[in-house]
Amino acid sequence: MLADGYTRYSTDRQTENSTAYQRAKIQEYCTQNGIALRTIHSDEAKSGTNADRAGFQAVIEAARRREIDAVVIYDVSRGSRDVGDWFTFRKQMMQLGVQVISATQPLGNMLDPNDFLVELINVGLGQHQVLSTRQKSIDGVKTKAEQGAFLGGYPPFGYEILDGQYTINEHEAVAVRRIFAMYAEGKGYGEIIDWLAEHGYRGKRGKPIGKNSLYTILRNERYIGTYSWNKRRMKLMRKWAGGGPNPNCVTIEHAIPAIIEQKTWERAQERMMSSQKPNTTAKYNYLLSGLIECAACGAAYVGHASTNKKGYTTRYYICGNKYRTRTCTAHNVNADEIETFVVQQLKQYFLGTNIEAEAQKIADQINNATPDLSKEKAELASITAQINNGVKALLTGMDFPELADAVSKLRMRKSELEDIILRADASQPKVNPQDIVDLFHDSIEHFAEDHEHMKEIIKQHITKIYAHLDGSFEVQIGVHIAGCGGRI
Repeated sequence: MLADGYTRYSTDRQTENSTAYQRAKIQEYCTQNGIALRTIHSDEAKSGTNADRAGFQAVIEAARRREIDAVVIYDVSRGSRDVGDWFTFRKQMMQLGVQVISATQPLGNMLDPNDFLVELINVGLGQHQVLSTRQKSIDGVKTKAEQGAFLGGYPPFGYEILDGQYTINEHEAVAVRRIFAMYAEGKGYGEIIDWLAEHGYRGKRGKPIGKNSLYTILRNERYIGTYSWNKRRMKLMRKWAGGGPNPNCVTIEHAIPAIIEQKTWERAQERMMSSQKPNTTAKYNYLLSGLIECAACGAAYVGHASTNKKGYTTRYYICGNKYRTRTCTAHNVNADEIETFVVQQLKQYFLGTNIEAEAQKIADQINNATPDLSKEKAELASITAQINNGVKALLTGMDFPELADAVSKLRMRKSELEDIILRADASQPKVNPQDIVDLFHDSIEHFAEDHEHMKEIIKQHITKIYAHLDGSFEVQIGVHIAGCGGRI
Protein backbone atom coordinates (compact mmCIF):
# COMPACT_ATOMS: atom_id res chain seq x y z
CA MET A 1 0.00 0.00 0.00
CA LEU A 2 1.34 3.40 -1.04
CA ALA A 3 0.32 6.37 1.12
CA ASP A 4 0.82 10.11 1.62
CA GLY A 5 0.92 11.54 5.12
CA TYR A 6 -0.62 14.80 6.28
CA THR A 7 0.21 17.00 9.28
CA ARG A 8 -1.08 20.37 10.44
CA TYR A 9 -0.66 22.77 13.31
CA SER A 10 -2.82 25.80 13.97
CA THR A 11 -1.97 29.10 15.63
CA ASP A 12 -3.06 28.21 19.14
CA ARG A 13 0.40 28.21 20.78
CA GLN A 14 1.70 25.52 18.46
CA THR A 15 4.92 25.54 16.43
CA GLU A 16 6.59 23.47 13.75
CA ASN A 17 7.65 21.08 16.54
CA SER A 18 4.04 19.95 16.64
CA THR A 19 4.24 18.68 13.06
CA ALA A 20 7.59 17.00 13.77
CA TYR A 21 5.89 14.89 16.44
CA GLN A 22 3.01 14.10 14.07
CA ARG A 23 5.48 13.10 11.35
CA ALA A 24 7.28 10.73 13.71
CA LYS A 25 4.02 9.03 14.71
CA ILE A 26 2.88 8.71 11.08
CA GLN A 27 6.21 7.22 10.01
CA GLU A 28 6.17 4.82 12.96
CA TYR A 29 2.64 3.66 12.13
CA CYS A 30 3.49 3.10 8.46
CA THR A 31 6.62 1.12 9.33
CA GLN A 32 4.73 -1.11 11.75
CA ASN A 33 1.90 -1.76 9.30
CA GLY A 34 3.87 -2.26 6.09
CA ILE A 35 2.70 0.93 4.42
CA ALA A 36 5.04 2.61 1.91
CA LEU A 37 5.04 6.30 2.84
CA ARG A 38 5.66 8.36 -0.30
CA THR A 39 5.70 11.87 1.23
CA ILE A 40 4.16 13.95 4.01
CA HIS A 41 2.24 17.13 3.21
CA SER A 42 2.07 19.80 5.91
CA ASP A 43 0.14 22.97 6.69
CA GLU A 44 1.73 25.26 9.24
CA ALA A 45 -0.19 27.85 11.25
CA LYS A 46 -3.42 26.92 9.46
CA SER A 47 -6.81 26.55 11.10
CA GLY A 48 -8.64 23.26 10.77
CA THR A 49 -11.96 25.05 10.26
CA ASN A 50 -11.34 25.57 6.54
CA ALA A 51 -10.38 22.96 3.94
CA ASP A 52 -8.67 25.57 1.74
CA ARG A 53 -5.14 24.61 2.82
CA ALA A 54 -2.31 23.99 0.37
CA GLY A 55 -1.06 20.77 1.98
CA PHE A 56 -4.54 19.36 2.47
CA GLN A 57 -5.51 20.13 -1.13
CA ALA A 58 -2.26 18.49 -2.33
CA VAL A 59 -3.34 15.26 -0.62
CA ILE A 60 -6.74 15.42 -2.33
CA GLU A 61 -5.13 16.04 -5.73
CA ALA A 62 -2.77 13.07 -5.26
CA ALA A 63 -5.80 10.90 -4.54
CA ARG A 64 -7.65 12.21 -7.59
CA ARG A 65 -4.66 11.40 -9.77
CA ARG A 66 -4.74 7.90 -8.24
CA GLU A 67 -1.13 8.20 -7.15
CA ILE A 68 -1.82 6.81 -3.66
CA ASP A 69 -3.87 4.11 -1.98
CA ALA A 70 -4.19 5.75 1.42
CA VAL A 71 -3.83 8.97 3.43
CA VAL A 72 -2.31 8.74 6.91
CA ILE A 73 -2.92 11.47 9.50
CA TYR A 74 -2.04 11.78 13.19
CA ASP A 75 -5.66 12.12 14.29
CA VAL A 76 -9.00 13.42 12.98
CA SER A 77 -8.50 16.93 14.39
CA ARG A 78 -5.40 17.39 12.20
CA GLY A 79 -7.49 16.66 9.14
CA SER A 80 -10.33 19.01 10.04
CA ARG A 81 -12.18 20.59 12.94
CA ASP A 82 -15.27 21.17 10.84
CA VAL A 83 -17.77 18.31 10.69
CA GLY A 84 -18.98 19.20 7.20
CA ASP A 85 -15.48 19.56 5.72
CA TRP A 86 -14.27 16.31 7.31
CA PHE A 87 -17.07 14.11 6.01
CA THR A 88 -16.89 15.76 2.58
CA PHE A 89 -13.23 14.72 2.52
CA ARG A 90 -14.06 11.20 3.73
CA LYS A 91 -16.72 10.81 1.04
CA GLN A 92 -14.28 12.01 -1.65
CA MET A 93 -11.67 9.49 -0.56
CA MET A 94 -14.20 6.66 -0.35
CA GLN A 95 -15.39 7.36 -3.90
CA LEU A 96 -11.78 7.33 -5.12
CA GLY A 97 -11.04 4.07 -3.30
CA VAL A 98 -8.45 5.78 -1.07
CA GLN A 99 -8.32 4.69 2.55
CA VAL A 100 -8.05 7.32 5.31
CA ILE A 101 -6.00 6.11 8.27
CA SER A 102 -5.34 7.73 11.65
CA ALA A 103 -2.11 6.80 13.42
CA THR A 104 -3.76 7.25 16.82
CA GLN A 105 -7.52 6.70 16.33
CA PRO A 106 -9.50 3.84 14.80
CA LEU A 107 -11.30 4.96 11.62
CA GLY A 108 -13.73 2.31 10.55
CA ASN A 109 -16.10 1.85 7.65
CA MET A 110 -17.98 5.05 6.80
CA LEU A 111 -21.01 2.96 5.85
CA ASP A 112 -21.10 1.13 9.18
CA PRO A 113 -23.53 2.92 11.56
CA ASN A 114 -21.42 2.32 14.70
CA ASP A 115 -18.13 3.29 13.05
CA PHE A 116 -19.76 6.42 11.63
CA LEU A 117 -21.15 7.44 15.03
CA VAL A 118 -17.76 7.08 16.74
CA GLU A 119 -16.08 9.14 14.02
CA LEU A 120 -18.84 11.76 14.15
CA ILE A 121 -18.33 12.15 17.90
CA ASN A 122 -14.55 12.56 17.48
CA VAL A 123 -14.93 15.25 14.81
CA GLY A 124 -17.77 16.87 16.75
CA LEU A 125 -15.59 17.16 19.86
CA GLY A 126 -12.94 18.92 17.78
CA GLN A 127 -15.47 21.40 16.42
CA HIS A 128 -16.93 21.90 19.90
CA GLN A 129 -13.49 22.88 21.14
CA VAL A 130 -13.07 25.35 18.27
CA LEU A 131 -16.49 26.88 18.92
CA SER A 132 -15.77 27.22 22.64
CA THR A 133 -12.42 28.90 21.97
CA ARG A 134 -14.03 31.14 19.36
CA GLN A 135 -16.79 32.22 21.74
CA LYS A 136 -14.30 33.09 24.47
CA SER A 137 -12.23 35.07 21.97
CA ILE A 138 -15.29 36.96 20.67
CA ASP A 139 -16.43 37.73 24.22
CA GLY A 140 -12.99 39.09 25.08
CA VAL A 141 -12.79 41.24 21.94
CA LYS A 142 -16.36 42.46 22.43
CA THR A 143 -15.54 43.57 25.97
CA LYS A 144 -12.61 45.60 24.64
CA ALA A 145 -14.81 46.98 21.84
CA GLU A 146 -17.43 48.13 24.35
CA GLN A 147 -14.69 50.17 26.01
CA GLY A 148 -13.82 51.81 22.67
CA ALA A 149 -10.37 50.19 22.67
CA PHE A 150 -8.24 49.75 19.55
CA LEU A 151 -8.46 46.15 18.27
CA GLY A 152 -5.45 45.96 15.99
CA GLY A 153 -4.48 46.71 12.40
CA TYR A 154 -3.85 50.22 11.11
CA PRO A 155 -5.69 53.12 12.79
CA PRO A 156 -7.74 55.34 10.44
CA PHE A 157 -5.92 58.20 8.74
CA GLY A 158 -6.01 61.07 11.23
CA TYR A 159 -5.59 58.96 14.36
CA GLU A 160 -2.77 57.38 16.37
CA ILE A 161 -3.01 54.76 19.10
CA LEU A 162 -1.68 55.61 22.55
CA ASP A 163 -2.00 53.05 25.37
CA GLY A 164 -4.62 51.18 23.35
CA GLN A 165 -6.82 54.26 22.84
CA TYR A 166 -7.53 56.51 19.84
CA THR A 167 -5.80 59.90 19.87
CA ILE A 168 -5.84 62.55 17.14
CA ASN A 169 -2.82 62.93 14.88
CA GLU A 170 -3.02 66.69 14.42
CA HIS A 171 -1.00 66.75 11.19
CA GLU A 172 -3.22 64.16 9.49
CA ALA A 173 -6.38 65.62 11.05
CA VAL A 174 -5.80 68.81 9.05
CA ALA A 175 -6.01 66.75 5.87
CA VAL A 176 -9.09 64.84 7.07
CA ARG A 177 -10.94 68.11 7.78
CA ARG A 178 -9.91 69.44 4.38
CA ILE A 179 -11.14 66.26 2.65
CA PHE A 180 -14.58 66.52 4.23
CA ALA A 181 -14.83 70.28 3.69
CA MET A 182 -13.90 70.08 0.00
CA TYR A 183 -16.22 67.16 -0.64
CA ALA A 184 -19.12 68.81 1.21
CA GLU A 185 -18.56 71.94 -0.92
CA GLY A 186 -18.95 69.91 -4.11
CA LYS A 187 -15.30 69.35 -5.02
CA GLY A 188 -14.45 66.16 -6.90
CA TYR A 189 -12.09 63.38 -5.86
CA GLY A 190 -9.52 64.59 -8.37
CA GLU A 191 -9.26 68.06 -6.81
CA ILE A 192 -9.00 66.56 -3.33
CA ILE A 193 -6.25 64.16 -4.42
CA ASP A 194 -4.35 67.06 -6.01
CA TRP A 195 -4.56 69.07 -2.76
CA LEU A 196 -3.30 66.10 -0.71
CA ALA A 197 -0.39 65.49 -3.08
CA GLU A 198 0.50 69.20 -3.15
CA HIS A 199 0.74 69.23 0.67
CA GLY A 200 2.68 65.95 0.86
CA TYR A 201 0.01 63.76 2.46
CA ARG A 202 0.14 59.99 2.11
CA GLY A 203 -1.80 57.12 3.67
CA LYS A 204 -0.80 55.13 6.77
CA ARG A 205 1.20 52.69 4.68
CA GLY A 206 3.05 55.43 2.82
CA LYS A 207 1.06 55.12 -0.40
CA PRO A 208 -0.73 58.00 -2.17
CA ILE A 209 -4.32 58.54 -1.09
CA GLY A 210 -6.51 57.55 -4.03
CA LYS A 211 -10.21 57.45 -4.84
CA ASN A 212 -10.88 54.21 -2.98
CA SER A 213 -9.15 55.56 0.13
CA LEU A 214 -11.19 58.78 -0.06
CA TYR A 215 -14.42 56.81 -0.20
CA THR A 216 -13.40 54.83 2.92
CA ILE A 217 -12.46 58.03 4.77
CA LEU A 218 -15.71 59.79 3.88
CA ARG A 219 -17.77 56.83 5.15
CA ASN A 220 -15.89 56.27 8.43
CA GLU A 221 -18.03 57.22 11.45
CA ARG A 222 -14.99 57.36 13.71
CA TYR A 223 -14.33 60.88 12.43
CA ILE A 224 -17.43 62.08 14.31
CA GLY A 225 -16.48 60.09 17.42
CA THR A 226 -18.69 57.02 16.79
CA TYR A 227 -16.91 53.77 17.49
CA SER A 228 -18.20 50.64 15.75
CA TRP A 229 -16.98 47.07 15.67
CA ASN A 230 -18.16 44.04 13.72
CA LYS A 231 -20.83 45.88 11.69
CA ARG A 232 -20.86 43.28 8.91
CA ARG A 233 -20.67 39.50 8.93
CA MET A 234 -17.74 39.09 6.56
CA LYS A 235 -16.51 35.66 7.68
CA LEU A 236 -17.84 32.85 9.84
CA MET A 237 -15.46 30.05 10.81
CA ARG A 238 -13.03 31.46 8.21
CA LYS A 239 -15.61 31.16 5.42
CA TRP A 240 -17.40 33.99 3.58
CA ALA A 241 -20.58 34.90 5.48
CA GLY A 242 -22.28 37.19 2.97
CA GLY A 243 -21.38 40.64 4.35
CA GLY A 244 -24.82 41.28 5.86
CA PRO A 245 -25.52 43.20 9.10
CA ASN A 246 -24.05 41.57 12.20
CA PRO A 247 -26.39 41.23 15.21
CA ASN A 248 -23.32 41.29 17.50
CA CYS A 249 -22.26 44.74 16.26
CA VAL A 250 -20.95 47.16 18.88
CA THR A 251 -21.65 50.90 18.29
CA ILE A 252 -20.76 53.59 20.83
CA GLU A 253 -21.22 57.30 20.20
CA HIS A 254 -18.66 59.81 21.51
CA ALA A 255 -16.32 56.94 22.38
CA ILE A 256 -13.29 58.42 20.59
CA PRO A 257 -12.22 62.02 19.92
CA ALA A 258 -14.02 63.48 16.90
CA ILE A 259 -12.18 65.21 14.04
CA ILE A 260 -15.16 66.29 11.94
CA GLU A 261 -18.14 68.42 12.99
CA GLN A 262 -21.57 66.79 12.74
CA LYS A 263 -22.87 69.32 10.18
CA THR A 264 -19.94 68.77 7.84
CA TRP A 265 -20.35 65.00 8.20
CA GLU A 266 -24.04 65.17 7.34
CA ARG A 267 -23.43 67.34 4.25
CA ALA A 268 -20.79 64.91 3.03
CA GLN A 269 -23.08 61.90 3.60
CA GLU A 270 -25.96 63.58 1.77
CA ARG A 271 -23.74 64.14 -1.24
CA MET A 272 -22.45 60.56 -1.14
CA MET A 273 -25.99 59.19 -1.02
CA SER A 274 -27.05 61.35 -3.98
CA SER A 275 -24.02 60.22 -5.99
CA GLN A 276 -24.96 56.56 -5.40
CA LYS A 277 -28.27 56.82 -7.26
CA PRO A 278 -28.66 54.33 -10.14
CA ASN A 279 -26.66 55.45 -13.14
CA THR A 280 -28.95 55.92 -16.13
CA THR A 281 -26.30 57.36 -18.44
CA ALA A 282 -25.20 55.48 -21.53
CA LYS A 283 -22.57 52.77 -21.22
CA TYR A 284 -19.65 53.05 -23.59
CA ASN A 285 -17.72 50.25 -25.22
CA TYR A 286 -13.94 50.23 -25.31
CA LEU A 287 -12.34 47.96 -27.92
CA LEU A 288 -8.88 48.10 -26.34
CA SER A 289 -9.75 47.39 -22.70
CA GLY A 290 -6.85 45.63 -20.96
CA LEU A 291 -4.43 46.11 -23.86
CA ILE A 292 -2.97 49.58 -23.25
CA GLU A 293 -0.08 49.88 -20.80
CA CYS A 294 1.50 53.09 -19.55
CA ALA A 295 5.14 53.12 -20.64
CA ALA A 296 5.99 55.45 -17.73
CA CYS A 297 4.54 53.64 -14.70
CA GLY A 298 3.35 50.27 -16.02
CA ALA A 299 -0.30 50.73 -15.03
CA ALA A 300 -3.10 49.55 -17.31
CA TYR A 301 -5.18 52.20 -19.02
CA VAL A 302 -8.91 52.32 -18.22
CA GLY A 303 -11.77 53.60 -20.35
CA HIS A 304 -13.41 56.85 -19.33
CA ALA A 305 -15.91 59.31 -20.81
CA SER A 306 -16.53 63.00 -20.14
CA THR A 307 -19.34 65.27 -21.30
CA ASN A 308 -18.81 69.01 -21.80
CA LYS A 309 -21.29 71.81 -21.12
CA LYS A 310 -22.71 71.53 -24.62
CA GLY A 311 -23.53 67.88 -24.12
CA TYR A 312 -20.78 66.42 -26.30
CA THR A 313 -19.26 63.22 -24.90
CA THR A 314 -15.65 62.22 -25.50
CA ARG A 315 -14.36 58.73 -24.87
CA TYR A 316 -10.73 58.29 -23.92
CA TYR A 317 -8.30 55.96 -22.19
CA ILE A 318 -6.52 57.16 -19.05
CA CYS A 319 -3.57 55.71 -17.09
CA GLY A 320 -4.90 53.79 -14.08
CA ASN A 321 -2.49 55.46 -11.64
CA LYS A 322 -3.35 58.90 -13.03
CA TYR A 323 -7.07 58.16 -12.66
CA ARG A 324 -6.96 56.72 -9.14
CA THR A 325 -4.12 58.52 -7.37
CA ARG A 326 -2.94 61.26 -9.77
CA THR A 327 0.61 59.89 -9.48
CA CYS A 328 1.27 59.69 -13.22
CA THR A 329 1.39 62.50 -15.80
CA ALA A 330 0.84 60.42 -18.94
CA HIS A 331 -1.44 61.98 -21.54
CA ASN A 332 -4.97 60.67 -22.00
CA VAL A 333 -5.53 58.83 -25.27
CA ASN A 334 -8.54 59.71 -27.39
CA ALA A 335 -10.49 56.43 -27.75
CA ASP A 336 -11.91 57.12 -31.22
CA GLU A 337 -8.50 58.00 -32.66
CA ILE A 338 -6.53 55.10 -31.20
CA GLU A 339 -9.26 52.55 -31.96
CA THR A 340 -9.47 53.74 -35.58
CA PHE A 341 -5.69 53.55 -35.89
CA VAL A 342 -5.57 50.02 -34.42
CA VAL A 343 -8.35 48.77 -36.72
CA GLN A 344 -6.56 50.21 -39.79
CA GLN A 345 -3.22 48.68 -38.78
CA LEU A 346 -4.85 45.32 -38.16
CA LYS A 347 -6.53 45.37 -41.56
CA GLN A 348 -3.18 46.15 -43.23
CA TYR A 349 -1.63 43.31 -41.27
CA PHE A 350 -4.32 40.93 -42.52
CA LEU A 351 -4.03 42.07 -46.13
CA GLY A 352 -0.24 41.75 -46.04
CA THR A 353 -0.35 38.18 -44.79
CA ASN A 354 -0.10 35.14 -47.07
CA ILE A 355 -3.42 33.66 -45.93
CA GLU A 356 -3.06 30.27 -47.63
CA ALA A 357 0.45 29.65 -46.27
CA GLU A 358 -0.50 30.69 -42.74
CA ALA A 359 -3.64 28.54 -42.87
CA GLN A 360 -1.66 25.50 -43.98
CA LYS A 361 0.89 26.07 -41.21
CA ILE A 362 -1.84 26.31 -38.55
CA ALA A 363 -3.65 23.22 -39.87
CA ASP A 364 -0.41 21.21 -39.88
CA GLN A 365 0.33 22.19 -36.31
CA ILE A 366 -3.12 21.07 -35.14
CA ASN A 367 -3.39 17.91 -37.26
CA ASN A 368 0.12 16.68 -36.44
CA ALA A 369 -0.05 17.49 -32.75
CA THR A 370 0.49 14.48 -30.52
CA PRO A 371 -1.62 14.44 -27.34
CA ASP A 372 0.37 14.35 -24.12
CA LEU A 373 -0.52 10.99 -22.60
CA SER A 374 2.61 10.63 -20.46
CA LYS A 375 0.65 10.66 -17.19
CA GLU A 376 -1.89 8.13 -18.43
CA LYS A 377 0.85 5.83 -19.77
CA ALA A 378 2.83 6.06 -16.52
CA GLU A 379 -0.30 5.25 -14.50
CA LEU A 380 -1.10 2.34 -16.84
CA ALA A 381 2.38 0.89 -16.33
CA SER A 382 2.09 1.23 -12.56
CA ILE A 383 -1.37 -0.38 -12.47
CA THR A 384 -0.22 -3.23 -14.72
CA ALA A 385 2.64 -3.95 -12.31
CA GLN A 386 0.26 -3.84 -9.33
CA ILE A 387 -2.14 -6.25 -11.03
CA ASN A 388 0.68 -8.67 -11.81
CA ASN A 389 1.86 -8.59 -8.20
CA GLY A 390 -1.69 -9.09 -6.96
CA VAL A 391 -2.29 -12.04 -9.28
CA LYS A 392 0.98 -13.65 -8.15
CA ALA A 393 -0.10 -13.30 -4.54
CA LEU A 394 -3.46 -14.88 -5.29
CA LEU A 395 -1.79 -17.76 -7.17
CA THR A 396 0.42 -18.51 -4.17
CA GLY A 397 -2.69 -19.15 -2.10
CA MET A 398 -3.13 -15.81 -0.32
CA ASP A 399 -6.87 -15.60 0.29
CA PHE A 400 -7.73 -12.01 1.25
CA PRO A 401 -11.06 -10.59 0.02
CA GLU A 402 -9.51 -7.11 0.08
CA LEU A 403 -6.76 -8.22 -2.32
CA ALA A 404 -9.23 -9.63 -4.83
CA ASP A 405 -11.31 -6.44 -4.64
CA ALA A 406 -8.22 -4.30 -5.15
CA VAL A 407 -7.18 -6.30 -8.22
CA SER A 408 -10.70 -5.95 -9.63
CA LYS A 409 -10.63 -2.17 -9.19
CA LEU A 410 -7.20 -1.98 -10.79
CA ARG A 411 -8.41 -3.94 -13.80
CA MET A 412 -11.30 -1.52 -14.26
CA ARG A 413 -8.94 1.45 -14.14
CA LYS A 414 -6.56 -0.29 -16.55
CA SER A 415 -9.38 -0.74 -19.03
CA GLU A 416 -10.29 2.96 -18.72
CA LEU A 417 -6.71 4.05 -19.39
CA GLU A 418 -6.33 1.75 -22.39
CA ASP A 419 -9.51 3.20 -23.89
CA ILE A 420 -8.25 6.76 -23.29
CA ILE A 421 -4.91 6.04 -24.97
CA LEU A 422 -6.38 4.13 -27.92
CA ARG A 423 -9.08 6.72 -28.62
CA ALA A 424 -6.88 9.79 -28.13
CA ASP A 425 -5.50 9.82 -31.65
CA ALA A 426 -8.89 9.09 -33.23
CA SER A 427 -10.49 11.95 -31.30
CA GLN A 428 -7.95 14.53 -32.49
CA PRO A 429 -9.73 17.14 -34.63
CA LYS A 430 -8.65 17.29 -38.27
CA VAL A 431 -8.59 20.86 -39.57
CA ASN A 432 -9.12 21.76 -43.20
CA PRO A 433 -6.80 24.67 -44.21
CA GLN A 434 -9.54 26.07 -46.46
CA ASP A 435 -11.83 26.49 -43.42
CA ILE A 436 -9.18 28.71 -41.87
CA VAL A 437 -8.86 30.75 -45.08
CA ASP A 438 -12.66 31.20 -45.24
CA LEU A 439 -12.79 32.27 -41.60
CA PHE A 440 -9.95 34.72 -42.20
CA HIS A 441 -11.68 36.36 -45.19
CA ASP A 442 -14.98 36.47 -43.31
CA SER A 443 -13.25 38.27 -40.42
CA ILE A 444 -11.86 40.90 -42.78
CA GLU A 445 -15.17 41.37 -44.60
CA HIS A 446 -17.21 41.87 -41.43
CA PHE A 447 -14.43 43.33 -39.32
CA ALA A 448 -16.12 46.61 -38.38
CA GLU A 449 -19.74 45.44 -38.41
CA ASP A 450 -20.01 43.60 -35.09
CA HIS A 451 -18.43 45.28 -32.06
CA GLU A 452 -18.01 42.10 -30.02
CA HIS A 453 -16.65 40.18 -33.02
CA MET A 454 -14.18 43.01 -33.73
CA LYS A 455 -13.14 43.15 -30.06
CA GLU A 456 -12.43 39.41 -30.07
CA ILE A 457 -10.31 39.67 -33.23
CA ILE A 458 -8.34 42.57 -31.75
CA LYS A 459 -7.56 40.61 -28.59
CA GLN A 460 -6.42 37.63 -30.67
CA HIS A 461 -3.90 39.64 -32.69
CA ILE A 462 -2.92 42.69 -30.59
CA THR A 463 -0.46 41.66 -27.89
CA LYS A 464 0.18 45.07 -26.29
CA ILE A 465 -0.22 48.82 -26.81
CA TYR A 466 2.32 51.07 -25.11
CA ALA A 467 1.31 54.67 -24.35
CA HIS A 468 4.17 57.14 -23.82
CA LEU A 469 4.36 60.32 -21.75
CA ASP A 470 4.56 62.51 -24.86
CA GLY A 471 1.17 61.28 -26.08
CA SER A 472 2.52 58.89 -28.73
CA PHE A 473 1.89 55.17 -28.63
CA GLU A 474 2.94 51.96 -30.32
CA VAL A 475 0.76 48.98 -31.19
CA GLN A 476 2.26 45.50 -31.09
CA ILE A 477 0.57 43.18 -33.61
CA GLY A 478 1.94 39.68 -33.20
CA VAL A 479 5.67 40.23 -33.67
CA HIS A 480 5.16 43.42 -35.70
CA ILE A 481 5.04 46.90 -34.16
CA ALA A 482 3.10 49.76 -35.69
CA GLY A 483 4.09 53.12 -34.23
CA CYS A 484 2.04 56.27 -34.15
CA GLY A 485 3.74 59.56 -33.41
CA GLY A 486 2.21 62.82 -32.34
CA ARG A 487 -0.08 63.74 -29.51
CA ILE A 488 -3.65 62.51 -29.38
